[in-house]
Amino acid sequence: MTADELREALHAGPVVRLSALDWDAMAGAFEEVERHHTVVAGSLVIVRVDGLLAAVEQPRPDERVVRALGNEEAVRAFVRERMEKYERMWDGCGCRVDYYE
Repeated sequence: MTADELREALHAGPVVRLSALDWDAMAGAFEEVERHHTVVAGSLVIVRVDGLLAAVEQPRPDERVVRALGNEEAVRAFVRERMEKYERMWDGCGCRVDYYE
């Protein structure tokens, strides 16, 4: 997948799956806005894609999921919810993150 294909896919639907290699090759095409270390699943990275804010998550070492979020308020809510869930996972709650919903 290319950076242009990712842009199109994010405008078409909310979640895009791609390989870690594909993401690594195109990450420089997007502005990184913030990064949160999850401890249990790599980093949760917020990027700007043509004015749209999106989250890049790491469900597995070889995969990335990019999720269109919209505005800064949506980003704050998403990051807060995800980091709370990761904190519970770290404490051993047995819960899981559905990266593909």
